Amino acid sequence: MIRKSAAVAVLAAAAIATAAAPATAGPLDTLFGSAGSSGSGSSDLLNAGSSALGSSSSKPQHYGKLGRPDATNGVKSINVWTYAPKAQAISPGVYPKNSQLGVRWNSTIDAGPVVDGNQCRMEIRLSGPRVPKKAQLTKTQDCTSAKSFLLRAPGSYGISVTDTISGASNSIKFDVQ
Repeated sequence: MIRKSAAVAVLAAAAIATAAAPATAGPLDTLFGSAGSSGSGSSDLLNAGSSALGSSSSKPQHYGKLGRPDATNGVKSINVWTYAPKAQAISPGVYPKNSQLGVRWNSTIDAGPVVDGNQCRMEIRLSGPRVPKKAQLTKTQDCTSAKSFLLRAPGSYGISVTDTISGASNSIKFDVQ
């Protein structure tokens, strides 16, 4: 019975979030941090992809620039969240300087499940004030992972994650004070 009560509470919260969310946000974006938003995702539910969180639609939702349908790795979209493993946000999307900050991402196929392997060719691009040349571009084959940087300079930062095999991409923005 406890499990049913917890499920009812989550569904009720989702209904409230759907009613309060902007028209462009997904139903649970305000609860868990939208894929593609500047919210910090820390729940293991986020590793399951946007389709696992549930939706009023029977089709999975995809965010960012969508991948090519004929991509050999099958990646349709990339979900991204601000990754702040030890930093506490000052306010939504604003973090203190001298913090490890970055991006957490997962890749999903057209049907919704997460691609959790090394079939991707990801490029993680960091932009912002005084970003060292070696931190501007990081490459990995991990379809689902996280990357953080020590950010010392205040200002606005952006991080994009692109799979060069499928062409799928997504990005986040946040500020450092």
